[in-house]
Amino acid sequence: MREKLADRLVPALLAIGAVLTAIDVVWTFTVAPLVQGARLSEPAIIAGQVVTTKLLLSQKIFYLHVPVAVASFAAMAVAAFFAARFLATKDRAHDRASRTAMQVTLVFIIATMISGDVWTRFEWGVWWVWEPRLTTYFILMLLVIGYFILRNALDDPERSARFGAVFCIIAFIDAPISFFITRLVPSSVHPVVFRTDSGLPPAMLIPFLLGLFGMCMIAFALYRYALRVNTAADEVEELKERLEELDASAQRAAADEALERLQAQAAALVATDPAADSAADPAAHAGDMPPIPSKED
Repeated sequence: MREKLADRLVPALLAIGAVLTAIDVVWTFTVAPLVQGARLSEPAIIAGQVVTTKLLLSQKIFYLHVPVAVASFAAMAVAAFFAARFLATKDRAHDRASRTAMQVTLVFIIATMISGDVWTRFEWGVWWVWEPRLTTYFILMLLVIGYFILRNALDDPERSARFGAVFCIIAFIDAPISFFITRLVPSSVHPVVFRTDSGLPPAMLIPFLLGLFGMCMIAFALYRYALRVNTAADEVEELKERLEELDASAQRAAADEALERLQAQAAALVATDPAADSAADPAAHAGDMPPIPSKED
């Protein structure tokens, strides 16, 4: 019942999420103020104002970058939850749900890495910096990719599901580490977005929250759509296995029937032709054979 209700809500959630994300983008580039960044060597006039710091347009990427990253953490948490349930119950439906959530996680992790690299290039002048947040998140992406490599390397579905569930739970440990690393290891490079004081005025906080909720809705909708596809694919595989088993059973039954038919024909032939039976037994006529002449004769 809950599954059907969730599937019925998916189109609405996807539409609402898309609308919220679109509002986030429009608000970001029209209403939200620019964020001040690196100092200029001398005062400059920007947008009719004399400023001594550079207004960074690249900072607006964070209005999408952070919601996408949060959605990736949420999707991976769902994957780890269902992985633990699979290990406890051995229910393949939980394994399918965990695998689907990992697929969604990979999509949002790649989107996070792309948007983060764009911001890094504009903000720091390089494409990559080995600072704590970026490094731990990069490790997280490698772990998620390794999860799919592990599952595809195992031919046995039971072993693939079991090992994949264990690996998923272990990989998830890096998610909270990556999220809290800027607090555990203060970095002068990567900013801390979620703080007790949000640090954002309403004109910046509202679009950020709209993008956050919108991206989470999109992630959930993608998860439900992907789960539906994976469920149908698993059902097709099960039907193929059953058809192969039925075909093998039918072939064995046909072979047994043909063997029994041949045996019955042989028995009927022996019963109607005793001479053939006698001819088939050389020992029965051993006494009727003429003596073999010796050399003296």
